[in-house]
Amino acid sequence: MQSITESERDLLKLLLQDSRSSLGILAENLGKGRNWVARAIKRLVHRKVLQAYVTVFDPAQVYGERSTMLLIKTNPRELDVSQGLLEMPELESLDGISGERSLLSLFRLRGAGGFEAFLDEVDRVVAKSGAEKYQLVQVLTTHKTHGFILEKKKVRPPPVSSKDWELMKAVHRHAPSEERPFPLSQSEVGKKMKPSLSQPAVSKAMKRLETRGAIAGYSVDIGFRHIGLPIKFFLQIKSKPGTIAQTAYEISKMSAVWDLHRTSEDLSLFATVRTKSVDDYNRFLRDLYENVDIIDTQSQISLEEWFIPA
Repeated sequence: MQSITESERDLLKLLLQDSRSSLGILAENLGKGRNWVARAIKRLVHRKVLQAYVTVFDPAQVYGERSTMLLIKTNPRELDVSQGLLEMPELESLDGISGERSLLSLFRLRGAGGFEAFLDEVDRVVAKSGAEKYQLVQVLTTHKTHGFILEKKKVRPPPVSSKDWELMKAVHRHAPSEERPFPLSQSEVGKKMKPSLSQPAVSKAMKRLETRGAIAGYSVDIGFRHIGLPIKFFLQIKSKPGTIAQTAYEISKMSAVWDLHRTSEDLSLFATVRTKSVDDYNRFLRDLYENVDIIDTQSQISLEEWFIPA
């Protein structure tokens, strides 16, 4: 693994929080010059540490919470299974995990009519493996995603329009290159649209989507080992009846929690937790159990985390 400097590590942490920050703001926060920041970003892209720029969405507004976790029993020799999943456009994440199942993936679908086609594609991919069955877990609510806490509004906004969705698709995940290492400008986003939009029109639309919370923030895809968080656990949590919403709120504030969903399972809260070490994860669990409403947990470690193509 190529090492990066402490300043580059601090830069990655800032990009995780807001990847559309200007070079000037990043430089000010780091105590560096704009030219240093620009060169550092180019280095991180060249070394494939910075893999993609990501726009983080509120699933309730964009997908209507049509989100599904897929668990499959397979083996490391069946590479065509993971490759088949990576080719599905609805895929948000894919991990090889410990335990009874060996692959865990998250899919987000837009539109009720697409679910049957999604199931047909899953059947086709799974048929390539020796697995006799797979498990689908419905995601009911997302409380935190990609490190961003989603604020629940008293009045739920309507789903975004098809026109807004086309804009959001254009900025959802963008792979930088050595020639173009920075996020897409608003002018470049507008040129990707059909018909194309002017820069002022793109700026206005993005501000509106940010204000309503459909766009929760801007981040990056990186190898988390580069910022000292190489350990990834999936944690299922059961809380006392009537306390799930409050428990989810408390868990979402814990910095080690990267994603948090409420699912249809008995252990209904499903968290992604990133830590420096297994010992740190054990300390996280002890802190978690200080919440007297939590009555049971189950943990699985991620053995391999795939990069989702932009």
